[in-house]
Amino acid sequence: MEVLAASEEEKKMPESPKGGRRKPADAPVAPTIVVRPVARPAKVQNRHRFLALSFVMCVLLPTLLIGVYMGAIARDQYFSRVSFSVRSVQSAPAIELLGGISNLTGADTLDSDILYDFLKSQQLVEEIDEELGLRHYYVCPDDAFDPLYCLRPEASVEELVTYWNNMTEIAYDGGGGIIELSVRAFAPQDAKTIAEVAFKSSGRMINDLSNAARSDATKYAEIDLERSVDRLKLARRRLAEFRNETQIIDPDLDFQSQMGVITSLQEQLTSSLIDRGLLELTTSRPDPRLDRLDGTIQVIEEQIELQRGKFGHVEGSQTEAYAEMMGQFEELNVEVQFAEQAYIQSLANLDAAQAEAQKQSRYLAAHVRPTLAQTAEAPKGLMITGLTLFFAFFIWLVGVLIYYSLRERV
Repeated sequence: MEVLAASEEEKKMPESPKGGRRKPADAPVAPTIVVRPVARPAKVQNRHRFLALSFVMCVLLPTLLIGVYMGAIARDQYFSRVSFSVRSVQSAPAIELLGGISNLTGADTLDSDILYDFLKSQQLVEEIDEELGLRHYYVCPDDAFDPLYCLRPEASVEELVTYWNNMTEIAYDGGGGIIELSVRAFAPQDAKTIAEVAFKSSGRMINDLSNAARSDATKYAEIDLERSVDRLKLARRRLAEFRNETQIIDPDLDFQSQMGVITSLQEQLTSSLIDRGLLELTTSRPDPRLDRLDGTIQVIEEQIELQRGKFGHVEGSQTEAYAEMMGQFEELNVEVQFAEQAYIQSLANLDAAQAEAQKQSRYLAAHVRPTLAQTAEAPKGLMITGLTLFFAFFIWLVGVLIYYSLRERV
């Protein structure tokens, strides 16, 4: 209508000398209006179908499959938890308790570190498998199908160790050295049985370490004691052989006896010399009494020389000198006494080493015995399904954005 009105006003305007119409000086200029064509209705394009199909295939379908598997196929899993720590039997005096508590804690923590590695080791898995038959508890029965959580019947030892680490959870408190082992199984009693055997195997391992430590601590003391025993036996055997050869039990007593004989002979010799001297004052030779006294004196002197010859070498004598025999006896006796002292000292050292080793003994103390579950705690179907939906949607969204970015550039 506005366009038509403008045309009529132009017709009423006077014409210019050149044949055109003249516009009044104050006449307003009409705006130009552009009328665009009406847009056509939107249609579904191929890219829209592709986005919808990709959303179904990448987001909805995986989430649906995971949800169905977790709800209808995955077997329930039950936890059995046991908490324990390595403790020492060493008891320190009250004065040393504060000073030594850090050392004891450090030793217990080191043992706990070793135990933590043992709980994840192949050795523990083999011990449990040998005692219980671990595959029997984790392989699905014929009427069940759960490839994600069940163990393959033909699984190797390495696969069994990996599966064990997936089915167990270990929480370790480094400050207190407390370890909590959580074992999963498809039945509550199975989980408790496996946890009990794992705890028992861990206790055996700690006992073996403790026995090895005690053995190392007492090994050198035991070796020293064996040497002392052998030395004492040798010294006593040599002394016994000496006594058998000389037929003398104690040369000291025999020496005293021999000295008593010589003293008696000397007294008799002195008495005979006095009698002979008195007799010479009252008689003269030939007198048979003087001859008899001379014979007695000669025999006594020969006996004295013979007895004295036993205490030293006598030229031309075949009898062993008594002084040499006494020297041998004293040497052997000193060896026996020294060996006895060394043996007593070795016994004391062994007792001290055993007492110290006993203080270093370790044992596994259970704070919480293996528990028996009543409800299944795994697998967490809702959480896994929700995470699957979240990550699938995120990956799909990133892919769509990358696709449209590349499409705009092309």
